[in-house]
Amino acid sequence: MEVRFRTRRLKRCFERIGLEVREWGPDVGLRYVEGVRIIGRARSFDDLYGLLALALHPLRGDRHGQFALRLTGRMRLIVVEVVDYHG
Repeated sequence: MEVRFRTRRLKRCFERIGLEVREWGPDVGLRYVEGVRIIGRARSFDDLYGLLALALHPLRGDRHGQFALRLTGRMRLIVVEVVDYHG
């Protein structure tokens, strides 16, 4: 799947080795990079549901229509939009 970042900060933290750790610490930073890599390697959104360690879940309330992957106990990587722009 194609990954696009909502902010330049998120993109830089993914692309620049070590910046993610300085930004969020080793636990969150390294899991953030791995989460983005997993999303990028997935062929479809359904592939992510099969990876139990990600704990992918839909959000409710103000974030209805978005999904989250668990990074640590309290930190989540929010998937804002999943679209098939080819169809």
